[in-house]
Amino acid sequence: MTTYKELFGKYVQNVTTDPTSTDAEGQIWYNSTSGTFKTALGSYGVWSSGGTLPVARNGRPGGSGTSTAALIFGGGTPPAGSPVATSLSYNGTSWSPAPSLNTARSYLAGVGTQTAALGFAGYGAPKLASTESYNGTSWTSVNSMNTARLGLGGAGTQTAALGFGGGLSPGISGASESWNGTSWTNTPSLNTSRAQIFGAGATNTAALAYGGDVGPAATGATELWNGTTWTNNPTGLNTARRLGSGGGTQTAAIAAGGIPLTGATETWNGTSWTSNPTGLGTSRYGGGQVGTQSSFLLPGGYSTVRLDSTELFTRSVVVPVAGSWSSGGNLSTARNVLANAGASNTSALAFGGDTGPAYTAATEAYNGTSWTAGGSMGTPRGFIAGCGLQTAALGFGGYNPSAPTIKNNTEAYNGTSWTAGGNLGTARYGLSGTGTQTAALAIGGNPGSAPNITGATEKYNGSTWTSGGTLNTIRRSLASSGTQTSGLAFGGETTGNVVSNATESYNGTSWTTINSMNTARRSLAGAGTQTASVAFAGYTTAVTSATELWNGTSWTTNPNSLATARNSLGGAGTQTSALAFGGYTTLQVANTESWTGPSTTLNYKTLTTS
Repeated sequence: MTTYKELFGKYVQNVTTDPTSTDAEGQIWYNSTSGTFKTALGSYGVWSSGGTLPVARNGRPGGSGTSTAALIFGGGTPPAGSPVATSLSYNGTSWSPAPSLNTARSYLAGVGTQTAALGFAGYGAPKLASTESYNGTSWTSVNSMNTARLGLGGAGTQTAALGFGGGLSPGISGASESWNGTSWTNTPSLNTSRAQIFGAGATNTAALAYGGDVGPAATGATELWNGTTWTNNPTGLNTARRLGSGGGTQTAAIAAGGIPLTGATETWNGTSWTSNPTGLGTSRYGGGQVGTQSSFLLPGGYSTVRLDSTELFTRSVVVPVAGSWSSGGNLSTARNVLANAGASNTSALAFGGDTGPAYTAATEAYNGTSWTAGGSMGTPRGFIAGCGLQTAALGFGGYNPSAPTIKNNTEAYNGTSWTAGGNLGTARYGLSGTGTQTAALAIGGNPGSAPNITGATEKYNGSTWTSGGTLNTIRRSLASSGTQTSGLAFGGETTGNVVSNATESYNGTSWTTINSMNTARRSLAGAGTQTASVAFAGYTTAVTSATELWNGTSWTTNPNSLATARNSLGGAGTQTSALAFGGYTTLQVANTESWTGPSTTLNYKTLTTS
């Protein structure tokens, strides 16, 4: 009998804590603290961003190849989503044009590689049976399927494919056909007829059919093909759905997205489906599908709009841990519309704000546990902006009922007291600030004259403010992060009291509109850099606790939200170490919450005997 040492070159280790290195994958150890034998398995899947499509595309285009050498063809593009013939190739980083199909179509099936693909059936005028073969240079029309259909499943290769299910428009089909490189032959039908089906399989003799539309509703039913017959699997998908994206083999498949609109992801081990702990970054349906269970590419699709984003699924021993909020010490003075500064959740500053009875000049410093009073500002005010560090902060703009009500004055804090600085060029309140005490940005706000919103940006050098470009979306009550030459502005309220999800990046001179937040909101807080920020709380149609993360390209909703939904709060720190404090629910609040950003651990498993 072979021993563990003979297999792995070492004995089973006795440890008090589980190892954290990825070298632990597949190894076995004894954890003396828990009294269990454990291992780490590479069975957890994560989604990450891939290259952006040149044009948004849905209509489930055909796909072939791998996640680093992919081809998609057909589908639907803006403005109407009509079927197209265009193809795109992917090199693992970016998409580029490839030769077009002879017949424009959407909701087709595709199999093969990037240079040896087969596309068949789909929606054109109105449903198609035609088949096209690709050699890496051009598409050639070959023999058609026996049954014209759309939204069918596909499996196999360019010379040994299988097509099954689909919509007959009207009606639903269970028909199955096998391709031998020259012609299609009818084979026994699926046990459950369905359209908008998922399909997987490396050959035309070992395929998997799952999910789809059975007429009145989506199904999770799963069937296996052995080259002769379809067999019902005892269990199906955990989330019944149609028009999602899937692929892989008969023993290792994936299902992602679908209708009802979902980002849920499941993996198949040859016997049963397992829900992956994390789903797509953007819930979608009708996207492309290329690759294997361990490296799967999903380009495009439809959410509330057609999408141009691509997501990549990879399996790893590394498990992502979502960011989370925990309770901290309360402010001494409950307040909202306050300002903030600070580098982390253990070093923050709160100043100014509205206590309810009056606007305040009070300053408090946070050490990770409790708040301590600091020197008061020279001018009490709320709706004020702030930036910098706990011991080198800057406060500017704001509002106070005493004349003038809208402020342009600036104050600098040295950790003990405030001193006057240069005045803003435009007095305003409800603005946002980011940067440092000697290199700050003042962004947007309300100048008090029609239309009561400005997009003006000003830059501070430690003594004077100068003009620095205008936001593309003028707004107030927004949040910001980053530096004077590399800033980020997000959320807020635009003309007509419309809540915004707009995001813009700043290069020191001008603003560029980039991907929007998932939740439009005003009076929110944020922290971080231009490429790694966290946004939290605010007001949509009511106060919210939602938290989102920015990776420099797109926003992702974090599953864990603030314990207390609120708006007009303070926020400081970074994407990995932030602080939320004060704000307004139905009254001013003093509570503080500490943010610990996303991290990773290993996919540990406890070994048992049976």
